[in-house]
Amino acid sequence: MDAISIAAVGMENDLQRLNSISQNLANVSTPGYKRQISVARAFESLMGTEGVQAAGTRGLNSSADAGVAIDHAVGTLRRTGNPLQLAVEGEGFFEVATERGSAYLRQATLRVDPSGRLLTEQGHALLGIGGEMRANGSAISIDGRGEIKQGETVVGQIKLVRFEDPKALINLGGGLFGPGQARVTDKGSVGQIRAGYQENSNVNSAQEMVRLSETVRHFESMQKIMQGYDDVFEKTIRKLGEF
Repeated sequence: MDAISIAAVGMENDLQRLNSISQNLANVSTPGYKRQISVARAFESLMGTEGVQAAGTRGLNSSADAGVAIDHAVGTLRRTGNPLQLAVEGEGFFEVATERGSAYLRQATLRVDPSGRLLTEQGHALLGIGGEMRANGSAISIDGRGEIKQGETVVGQIKLVRFEDPKALINLGGGLFGPGQARVTDKGSVGQIRAGYQENSNVNSAQEMVRLSETVRHFESMQKIMQGYDDVFEKTIRKLGEF
């Protein structure tokens, strides 16, 4: 097996991990941000298609770099006092209608457009139990079950969904997630809607700094391995040249 190639793959994975850590630290104060996790493939996948049995005869798979997963751990809630800012206390997601179909998010700041539709800041229609919801323009209130009231009249109920494996969701950016391979489940609780709250980022800055230090040290170790093998090759070539 080519030790230099192994070290090179390790360094590439370290760079991907550094990118995810820097992204996390940059968004430690961003409401609703979900931390990125760099995920490397299993060691066997670094080898050729026949596995590790012929490790000495094949090089590394060049596509065996690290990927990025999203940590959907729930963040703490912060009170804002704005009744149109919504967060989910629990594991549920709001559903919105976009140009590409349904998308999901953990918090939303609502507004009412001229036609009465309830939209998010990005302009996506927030979906209720029966589809898009509308209000007649007067003040609305939202309770923990997601019922939208104007005075004593219920004009709609916000839809919350829960997924079997949120990690299968696709990150669309801006706090939005596409369904990907994730499947909606009716098992477990979707949680409660909290009006007047925002969800904080789930990034722990102290843990990220520890990960940053570990990654830098690992990168330096891989670099020393490559330098060591380079020195060995140089000495070998020099000795062979003496004969």
